[in-house]
Amino acid sequence: MKSPQFPRALGAIFFVPCCATAATTVVFDKTVNTAIPDNNPSGLVSSISVSGVGQAVSSIEVVLSTQNGWNGDLYAYLEHDGIVSVLLNRSGRTATDSAGAASSGMLVRLSDSALVDSHTAISDIYQAFATGTYQPDARGADPDLVTDASSRSMYLSGFGGHDADGDWTLFVADLSGGDVATLSSWSLSVTTVPEPSGAVLAMLGATGALFIRKRRERSA
Repeated sequence: MKSPQFPRALGAIFFVPCCATAATTVVFDKTVNTAIPDNNPSGLVSSISVSGVGQAVSSIEVVLSTQNGWNGDLYAYLEHDGIVSVLLNRSGRTATDSAGAASSGMLVRLSDSALVDSHTAISDIYQAFATGTYQPDARGADPDLVTDASSRSMYLSGFGGHDADGDWTLFVADLSGGDVATLSSWSLSVTTVPEPSGAVLAMLGATGALFIRKRRERSA
């Protein structure tokens, strides 16, 4: 039995990845300097409007800067294009510790590629200022019930493939009374999916046309 014959030009397809344009990362910063309403689920909303990127998202990182408060009180998520990623969900809260992380204020980077989970790794030292790079909490559980054992699914990777342009909205709430935190600023780091160069697209168009012509000749 003869093996199927394909147009030799199709071999060019295998060289497409090496000719793609490089991925690009763009950082957007937002200064807020606004108190997060204490013990109030209405929270605080801040948005960054992204335009002119014109490509799909490959990965996202978020930097949060807060002052004062009780870090274990905070619940935060990022929303874009109907997708939600939970960044913080009562850090440090467990089945035996409903108060959560006792640290106060933070400057943290949230990235899916980090080695540790923000819920379990943010400092629990009383009034310490928390710093570091962490995975987003990603726990979709009710903040009043969440613990370290709650399942995780709401990662930043959920934004992958979506258009980078549009509004990116940060929601932050303080869900227990007694300590007032301030959202100082936040930033959004957007890495986009590499796109094929114009030459590659032209090559693919020519290859496709040749394939169709060969198919027609064989069936004639």
